[in-house]
Amino acid sequence: MDNDLEHFGDEIQKELDEDARAVYSEKVIRYANNPENLGRLDVPDAAAEVKGLCGDTMEIYVTITSGTITDASFMTDGCGPTIACGVALTKMLRGKSLMDALHVSPGDILRELDGLPYENVHCAILATTTFYKAVSEYLINT
Repeated sequence: MDNDLEHFGDEIQKELDEDARAVYSEKVIRYANNPENLGRLDVPDAAAEVKGLCGDTMEIYVTITSGTITDASFMTDGCGPTIACGVALTKMLRGKSLMDALHVSPGDILRELDGLPYENVHCAILATTTFYKAVSEYLINT
C-alpha cells in the first residue's frame, strides 16, 4: 500500500515537472526548487519588504561593506517565479558596488532566468522594487 502511494506521488511529480518545463526555463525551475540565498540576514545594512499587486510579499536583505554588497538574501511567500527572481537578484547583487547594483533592472533578472511568461514578469519587478526600497532607506539613514 505504501509503495503504491509512493509510486502515485512520483507519477504526479513527473507530470508537474513536465508541465513546468513547458512554461519555464530550466533555470527558473532550478532556482524555484532549490533557492539559494533564501532567509533573513541577522544584521543587514539595508532591508525592505514590499507586497506586490499579485499579493506576493518580497523581503530583501543586504550587507554593505565599503560601498560593496557583500551579502544579499531574500524571503518571500510567493510562487516559484517569485522565488526564482529573488535568487537571481541576490546572486547578481553580491560583489557589486552599491551604485552598480542600482542599475540591476527587472530585464536583467529576466535575462538571468532565460525569460518568464508575460504573466510572471511582475515577479522580477517586485524583486527589484524591493531592493530599490532597501537601498533608498539605507541611503536616507546613513
